[in-house]
Amino acid sequence: VVQIALNDTDIKRAKEIAAYPWFQGHKGWQREIDGMLNNGFKMEVESLITKDISYVTETYVPQRLKAKDWLD
Repeated sequence: VVQIALNDTDIKRAKEIAAYPWFQGHKGWQREIDGMLNNGFKMEVESLITKDISYVTETYVPQRLKAKDWLD
């Protein structure tokens, strides 16, 4: 996973999303946006494919599903 520093547009957009009324009821998403803003970077999941073409489908996604590690 590659860390990418947030630029001004990323920060502005994250704050706009956080202000949406529908967003207020999604605590998991709020934690993710807050964490991203506090850390100053975002993660590029697409970079996982550089490990191996099958890594995402055979390892990463199955692990996330098994751990139920996703946002509602």
